[in-house]
Parts: sequence; C-alpha cells; structure tokens
Amino acid sequence: MATTALEKCCNGLTGGPKSHHSPFQEKGLTLIELAIAVAIAALLITWASNSWLPVTERLSATAVQSNTNRLFNLARTTAVFKNRIVTLCPLDAQNKCSSDWGLPVAIFEDTANLRAVSDRGQVIRFIQLATNGVIIPSKSSAHSWRSYFQFNPDGTTRGTMGNLTWCPPSETDTRAIHARVNLGGRLIWSQDRDQDGIVENAGGLPLNCRDLLNEYL
Repeated sequence: MATTALEKCCNGLTGGPKSHHSPFQEKGLTLIELAIAVAIAALLITWASNSWLPVTERLSATAVQSNTNRLFNLARTTAVFKNRIVTLCPLDAQNKCSSDWGLPVAIFEDTANLRAVSDRGQVIRFIQLATNGVIIPSKSSAHSWRSYFQFNPDGTTRGTMGNLTWCPPSETDTRAIHARVNLGGRLIWSQDRDQDGIVENAGGLPLNCRDLLNEYL
C-alpha cells in the first residue's frame, strides 16, 4: 500500500506515468509521414505539369508567331526603305547563312548577295524566333534545307518562295504552326481549313511534326 501511494504521489508530480515509446519509434513514424508527403507532392507536380503543357506550348506558339512576324516585317521594310537587298538567316560560326533556325536570326544588308556577313555594320538586328521546340525550314533542294530568305528593294521575295514550321517539344501536331512567304514578300500563316485541329502545310496536307523532325534532325 505504501508503495502504491508513493507511485501515485510521484505520478501526480510528473504528470503521469512515463511513455514506453522509444524515441526511435517516434522518429520512424515522422520519416514515414515525410515520405508519404513527398510522394503525394511528386504526383501533384506531375499532374500539374501534364495539365499545363498544352497551355505553355500554345503560349510558345504565339511567341514564335509574333517573333517571326516581327522578323519578316522588319527585313521587308528595311529593303524598301534602304532600296537594297536584305537577307535574313541564322548565322553560323563563320557568319554564313545556316539552316539551323534555332540560332538567332540576323537581318542584314546584302548588296553583293553573298548571304554572309563580312562587316558587323551590315547587321540590322538579331531576333531569336523560338526558345523551345524546333523550327523546320522548307527544303531548297532534294538534299538541303532552306538557310535564308531575301527581299528585293521593292519588297518582293528574291528567289523562290519558302516556308517555316514550328513544332512544339511534345511534337503535338495540333499545336504546331506553319508560315510561308509569297512572291510579294508577305508572310502568310496556314489555317486549319478542314477543321481537323491541324493546320495544313504549303502543299495542303496536315502538318506531321514527327515525320518532319525525323527528316530534319
């Protein structure tokens, strides 16, 4: 009885009997909870990324279209204003026109029609068309891709017509865009005329990013 009274007294002073849970058990439970929280967060991030992908790719398409309009309009206007040949193209390490349209595109005076920059004073502006996805030019021959566009002093297209296609990172055809330049030097954006959700290329066929990329890259 004395022992029981003493235990009750001590328990009252200490707030009750001590827990028999090991500190390692408590720590283990916390780690499990943390692991579950991380797994849930990862699932939510994956879901959010997939949900936002169509939105971000459509925004990218709008930016590419805006940059391309600005590029061609400036090149054509400069040709007319300065009354000389103006070339626009991506420049390689030797400052020659390249078919890699992922590079910044230069607009430059090209009086000698060399399709290259020998003097930085020729350059009017550099414009980056896309920050993601791939821009694919039309073919200039059976084995080469178009590396430049030119404008005559009257604003018309110099040489043959051509086109550019932007395919998004996901290679989804319904988010791809396509522009062609007519003989008058005007940029024309393709439409989805058959209402299948995919715009048609210059030949009237729906864009197929996978086939284009397999051939281009």
